[in-house]
Amino acid sequence: MNKKFITNFIFYLICLAFISGCASQPLELKEGDTLRVGVCLDYPPVIYEDNGQITGIEADLAQYAANRLGVKIEFVELPFEDLTSYLEDDEIDVIMSGMANTDYRKEDVRFIEPYMTIGQMALVRKNDEENFSSHNKLYESNLRVGYIESTTGEMFVNENIPAGEKIGFLNPEKGIEELKNNEIDVFFDDAPFVLQAVKNNPSLSALGWLFTTEHLAWAVSKDETRDELYNKLNDVILHARQSGDLRKILNKYFEIQINIKK
Repeated sequence: MNKKFITNFIFYLICLAFISGCASQPLELKEGDTLRVGVCLDYPPVIYEDNGQITGIEADLAQYAANRLGVKIEFVELPFEDLTSYLEDDEIDVIMSGMANTDYRKEDVRFIEPYMTIGQMALVRKNDEENFSSHNKLYESNLRVGYIESTTGEMFVNENIPAGEKIGFLNPEKGIEELKNNEIDVFFDDAPFVLQAVKNNPSLSALGWLFTTEHLAWAVSKDETRDELYNKLNDVILHARQSGDLRKILNKYFEIQINIKK
């Protein structure tokens, strides 16, 4: 074995060791560690900011998860459309931002078991509510239809309301403003936000049916180094369901009524 071969072989081993050392390591959450949570604070009552504090269903669930896992929470505020890329780049550990576990998103992220079922609702001006006594009005008329860009609302509008003039917004507050100013005729968003908007804006009304069925869930990276985090967060949701803690959190923000037929 000549000296050149030995030198090259040693160099190869050094490079292999360097590459192995730089490979992604499994995320092993230990007590006292920090869980980086990606959020977009534009979705009351699911996740939003109130008097400088991050609040809402997701915020409460994040703290619940932290208590169960014995870790700290660091919220990382991002535009909604950037959440997935930050997750892929390991800038955050989990997305907790009212994200629907749609099939197209499953190509990029891995969803925890859903914590809530919702759907798209339509928001209109109260004075125009009688014009929408039938949901067919939305499909047959050439309406000005608003939605939030890069959401399931945009997908629904593009696929189901071809006759309408489609207008996308970067945030729901702008959509509500344009609806109140008669710049659009109807605004689509997730049911929790639409119901909150009606509560805060007496001049608006929600059409009384869901146009889609969606499931909100947390998202983590599909990388196998996040398997432990995935399993632990699934256990958190399972425990929250079985213990009734999940319902307690949701009841803080929604009034649930059950009527018995006579």
